[in-house]
Amino acid sequence: MNKTIKIFAFVALTAIAGNANAQFGKLKDKLSGGGGGGDFTALDEETDEHGITGQYFSKNDGKAYGFRFVKEADGQIVNEIHYFEKKITPEPALSLSMKESYLRKNDVKLFYVWHSASASGYVELVELDKGVFAQVAQTNQSVQDGPATLDADRKVKDVYAKDKASFETWDIETAQAKLDMILNSLNTEKWEKEKEKWMKSEVFAKNVDKVVFANQWYHLQKQGYPHKIGVDGKDFKTELDMAGNMNFMAFFSYPPSVKYPGQQLNIEYEMEGVKTGRESLRKSSSAWSKMVPIIESKDWNYNQSPTRAIREYNQYHSQYVQDYAAIQCLYKNKDKFKVDGTYKMTIRIYAHKDGENGDVLAEGTVILKYTKEAKVAFEGDPNNPTKKGVWGHFEEFLDE
Repeated sequence: MNKTIKIFAFVALTAIAGNANAQFGKLKDKLSGGGGGGDFTALDEETDEHGITGQYFSKNDGKAYGFRFVKEADGQIVNEIHYFEKKITPEPALSLSMKESYLRKNDVKLFYVWHSASASGYVELVELDKGVFAQVAQTNQSVQDGPATLDADRKVKDVYAKDKASFETWDIETAQAKLDMILNSLNTEKWEKEKEKWMKSEVFAKNVDKVVFANQWYHLQKQGYPHKIGVDGKDFKTELDMAGNMNFMAFFSYPPSVKYPGQQLNIEYEMEGVKTGRESLRKSSSAWSKMVPIIESKDWNYNQSPTRAIREYNQYHSQYVQDYAAIQCLYKNKDKFKVDGTYKMTIRIYAHKDGENGDVLAEGTVILKYTKEAKVAFEGDPNNPTKKGVWGHFEEFLDE
């Protein structure tokens, strides 16, 4: 069933600053557990065009609060929500004003309040479903003309519902996920424009939604330039020597943090019909969980991913490091490797939620060559049997 998404946030009356702060003080008492608890059932008998007006219960404290949507006052269109805390009075404890452009463009309603100039003075209410709201705070923007911008770091603090049974579905976690989806929908226009800028780069246009490869990470992405193209792509590789660095990076139509908020990312490796994925391996044992940490979409904020590697030499640690999920794929194919043989590896990056892969964000294939040097690196040096190769170290890990 299609549902209209509506967002609401508290707005202080600023005509008389002292009075506004005093009114909001009551709401602050509620937020700390000291307010609410009145009888607002009379509001359930009222109607408005948005179905907002009524008595609501807080998930955090279980108390009742009243909201009334007011379209017009003194001959003016105001589109406000009046908030009542102890009882219904001629003057509400607080009035809440609509961000009307969101209604016009996105069929989304948003109301906001700055009860002080700091980020902590900002509160929103977001309608998640009919008669269900999330109370939202943000911590990285100070007072401005209008609500906090869409890139503010918003967190759900409480959930309100007309029917307490709704709390069986809506908790803080599910409310946060829905809030992220709402913000994503509002951000669509912005990120379409951002994609247009990236598409002006030939490197990006040729490789969008693809995984690309190189034998050095800085051939993929210029240091300090995660937010823009800093390379010409001439050093991208279609074949890599397994004895050396095997770096890769992905280009995305939209930043994963924007398109898949609140989700994880899974990287899958495939060779000769054998597939290994970071998430399935991570969940298989405590050892794998430590070796393969979660990748969260919120950490991938641009149209290109951070550089990664199947295996690469780390200058700081003076040794090779590798993605053990990739090494597992290679290990399962090790009996097929012959000197100077070539083998295709495909890498896919997925959105991952609730234990399942979702959309493929990017995919690419590279040819890996098993040179004489690679044989020594992986199988060990017969002239120095005390020095283990990749397989030897990996088998020690598997034995854990």
